[in-house]
Amino acid sequence: MRNVDYKRARHFEVDLSEFGNVLEIDKERMVARVEPLVTMGQLSRITVPMNLALAVVSELDDLTIGGLVNGYGIEGSSHIYGLFADTLISLEVVLADGRVVWATKDNEYSDLFYAIPWSQGTLGLLVSAEIKLIPIKEYMKLTYKPVRGNLRELAQAYADTFAPRDGDPAKIPDFVESLIYTPTEGVFMTGMYASKQEAMRKGNVINSIGWWFKPWFYQHAQKALKRGEFVEYIPTREYYHRHTRCLFWEMKLILPFGDQWWFRWLMGWSLPPKISLLKITQGEAIRKYYHDMHVIQDMLLPLHKVADALEFLHEEMEVYPIWLCPHRLFKLPMKTMVYPEPGFENNLRQGDTSYAQMFTDIGVYYAPGPVIRGEVFDGAEAVHRLEDWLIRNHGFQPQYSVSELSEKNFWRMFDAELYEKCRVKYGALGTFMDVVRRGRNPNTTRRWDNRVILGAVDPLSWLSWLLKGGFQ
Repeated sequence: MRNVDYKRARHFEVDLSEFGNVLEIDKERMVARVEPLVTMGQLSRITVPMNLALAVVSELDDLTIGGLVNGYGIEGSSHIYGLFADTLISLEVVLADGRVVWATKDNEYSDLFYAIPWSQGTLGLLVSAEIKLIPIKEYMKLTYKPVRGNLRELAQAYADTFAPRDGDPAKIPDFVESLIYTPTEGVFMTGMYASKQEAMRKGNVINSIGWWFKPWFYQHAQKALKRGEFVEYIPTREYYHRHTRCLFWEMKLILPFGDQWWFRWLMGWSLPPKISLLKITQGEAIRKYYHDMHVIQDMLLPLHKVADALEFLHEEMEVYPIWLCPHRLFKLPMKTMVYPEPGFENNLRQGDTSYAQMFTDIGVYYAPGPVIRGEVFDGAEAVHRLEDWLIRNHGFQPQYSVSELSEKNFWRMFDAELYEKCRVKYGALGTFMDVVRRGRNPNTTRRWDNRVILGAVDPLSWLSWLLKGGFQ
């Protein structure tokens, strides 16, 4: 994830740095046409004042359209709309031979349309995309509900927040997100769009969480464990990007004092450092430390496997908080790299429909419990076991994550047929890299002295961003 050396090893480079424009907002078709370097924050700044938004707006405002199209994206609305790729209308792609084509679900390039998500830009150069828009309201009415119990009970309570057992669609919220803080405690959040008039009614609480001096969102949500269930209204755009300032909770390791009130008031405007700069400025020692002593993983797996996954993660890694976000995985006309369990429609479980299986993204981002306690922890072996577990349980690992997959196991996890056909058909072989990055750094250290300070990220990561005008 953090090692960008492969990008420097290319024989030639195609400069797409100017492809960062929002080309059109079509209110009649409810479609946004954008270039690949447009960010979530850039686009939401334009659409939200129009009471429009992408159906799936990824939480971090620095994520780009190109990355979300070629990789994967998810948000609290994905239990309705699916992953980011499921909201695409058409893709404009430059092929290896220089041709520019438009790929849609039902034209002659439909195979390319379905193959590009998860392909990491290895089939062609994306130069624009048309993406579904939805109508929204000015505020998000967010309910924070504390839940206590064992991990299996937390998993069931999580499923009940967005997939009512009686199937009543009126009980399905617009947004869903759950944070598991300990093996016995979590805060489950459900959101409904609300008008400005509703939010401003007497007695309602409005919380503008986007201000730099506000507590980090995951810490604010955690208050429900002491305070009990509560409701507040958050400006919609601020809610969309609620995890940006603290990068979920990774900023606690990058800048341990960043959540203190004095820092938030004085310097909170400078957060977060750009992820790309964090990658570039990290030294090799810090990179190796993060590889073996830190967990950066997302697991996409069927909803009915969540309880098993939480127990597995606690046993293997003991990382908290844990992020839970549901998403539909649709049954598509073509079998893509990620796909529902075969035959799921013949045995529908909670949240499933005849056309989509309900999945969940489990986000695991932090230092494992053994590392915090100063015990021995082998990060590479833990990731091996995690990936083997995912393969056995029809789960998928986003490619941004730290991975120990061999090429053979990569194609056990993902389906290769459509991708490889398109590689040949559209001339990508010999021009673009393969999605499986072969080779591994032989100098990667397997063991570390656990006395290393957990916050030991190269301070130049943050300072260089600041000096380069990050506050702009």
